[in-house]
Amino acid sequence: MAKAQSNFNKQPLSLTPDALIDLYEIDFSNLQMDFEMLSDRVGVNLGADAIYRFCPMVNSTNPIYWQGNAYQPLPITMDGFEQQSDGRLPRPKMTIANPEGLLSVIVHSNHDFANCKVTRKRTFARFLDDENFQNRNLNEDGENPYGEADPGSHYPDDVFYINRKTAENKNQLEFELVSALELEGAEVPARMLLANYCPWKYRCSVGCKYNGLPVADAKGNSLTDRVDLSYVELVGSGAKAHYNIQEWRSYGGGLQGGEPNSIKGYNVGEVVKIMPKHHTDPAPIVFVCVKTHYSAKNNHPLIDLGTWKKDECAKDISSCKVRFGGSNAFNNSLDGGLPFGGFPGTERYSIE
Repeated sequence: MAKAQSNFNKQPLSLTPDALIDLYEIDFSNLQMDFEMLSDRVGVNLGADAIYRFCPMVNSTNPIYWQGNAYQPLPITMDGFEQQSDGRLPRPKMTIANPEGLLSVIVHSNHDFANCKVTRKRTFARFLDDENFQNRNLNEDGENPYGEADPGSHYPDDVFYINRKTAENKNQLEFELVSALELEGAEVPARMLLANYCPWKYRCSVGCKYNGLPVADAKGNSLTDRVDLSYVELVGSGAKAHYNIQEWRSYGGGLQGGEPNSIKGYNVGEVVKIMPKHHTDPAPIVFVCVKTHYSAKNNHPLIDLGTWKKDECAKDISSCKVRFGGSNAFNNSLDGGLPFGGFPGTERYSIE
């Protein structure tokens, strides 16, 4: 590492330094986005990693490789890193291209990327991975012709978090970034107890624990009358009976019987769930189909809000009562008490 630092320090002082390469990472691991939707819906595949990697430069039609990772070419800039003389922390602006509104779709499905981690990496061209130059007719050995690949030679990473979206149009998106010390709503201790608001993530395996059928949408409109129980498998009997919610599939399912080689859709009343694949404590996102369609791939629940209604909780006591307040066909937690920790209290207690 000492040699790498020595090699890197020579470049800024050189009379003919190499091109400085800016690389950007956006970490979406704190979101519930189903990344396969990008491939299913618009044919964009950014890989299975929860971190998107971008570079404003191009390597022919190929990504730029650094430290073994591929950075996809996409216009993106960041500015405003300067330190303020009055001691205020910098709040950089990140502007990123929005080709055909693709990123707008992702942004709207993920709370405007709030609190996502953004990292700017900078190195010189001579230190890039050899993979950038293989099969490019640049040299016979397929090695970096400008220097020696060195993943340890780079400026210190600039790490910020997305605070809010400040501008959006069909061409670009702009976000305001802040340091970890300025994250919106950051508190110590991190978890707060409020008298009339439940802090648990809905349907999570810790805290909430609700795993019944859909109850209401974000506006409080009931979804119970939209669910057709003939599409849901009842498992067990008596107090332990519960409904098994099927996972959404890009080739359809339910009674339409979709298969990978025979694309189908979903019928009104079918209930599906999407399991986030990049979250430390994945909680299913549950939807009710409100309009029959014949191509699941073209009517993704995270995008087509006219075809699917998302089950959401208002995080208040009345919402808990609907879900846990006694025996009902949509609830497989039938003990008539709130989950511990949902609201101030030391143990489970009746809400009647």
